Amino acid sequence: MTNFPTQQNIYVAEEEDSARWQLFDHRAGDVFICTSPKSGTTWTQAICAFLIFGRGDVPSGNGGESPWVEMTFETMDALNARLNAQTHRRYLKSHSPFDGVIYWLDAIYFSVFRHPLDIYFSLLKHGANQNNPVDNPIYNVDPVKSFEAWLTLPFQVNPNNNTTFEAGIHQYKSFLKWRHLPNIHIFHYADMTRDLDREMVRMAAAMEISHPAELMAELVQAASFDSMKKNADKYAPQVWDGYWKDKREFFNAGTSNKWEGKLTTDQLTAYDARMDNLLTAEERQWLEWGTDPAAISRA
Repeated sequence: MTNFPTQQNIYVAEEEDSARWQLFDHRAGDVFICTSPKSGTTWTQAICAFLIFGRGDVPSGNGGESPWVEMTFETMDALNARLNAQTHRRYLKSHSPFDGVIYWLDAIYFSVFRHPLDIYFSLLKHGANQNNPVDNPIYNVDPVKSFEAWLTLPFQVNPNNNTTFEAGIHQYKSFLKWRHLPNIHIFHYADMTRDLDREMVRMAAAMEISHPAELMAELVQAASFDSMKKNADKYAPQVWDGYWKDKREFFNAGTSNKWEGKLTTDQLTAYDARMDNLLTAEERQWLEWGTDPAAISRA
């Protein structure tokens, strides 16, 4: 008998509750984009939108077409009603690990991962770009305290802080456990940066979507980082007016190796120790560099 994932944990944070998955009216073919924060969620939502609609000008990650399942701002009755009215292929966002969601055989699950240190520096920019940042010790303006909080805070289910190092590692391992299933598809931010064309073809194949080569080239261009940042009003998550200081800065730089010259030897040593304690060498190599580690060299 085939073993399938079940929801093992309910993740609750200030404005998130993964118990909402139990009330979700799923539809065959639904695409769930399940990532840690600052790992490429909004980017992947946009790619899915472009592939589904066959256009590179559709708003994607602002919560309208592609809402966040766990977000408690909207009741589940209202969310289900809004999504049931959609006639196109549905694609939704989640920040829960795979042990916090519901698994359906006829749905598609995408998870995107990124070098943990790049996530950390993107989180700093994310917090700095909020007019009223949430109470998160990682957003501390003291770089020593901020890094220590990110690296050492223990993983917790409830209350959950999904921006910590250990939470990100748990997310990664929760998907690795089930990557053999045919509807689980894992991507890496660095691979998407290096060869967006190839990775979008992979996503299209997973969704059983096919477009002519000319159109695919247009969609890849629309999904480039420069295009996403230029059109931030369309693609940055619309939490509420005044949430962001600058929507364009939601797409900060889209680069890797953000830590170079910014972390001390002691901080990097502590990070290395945590990585080696929690992951095998193979798991660590892929999480940091993706499928082509030789393309990026660590200083």
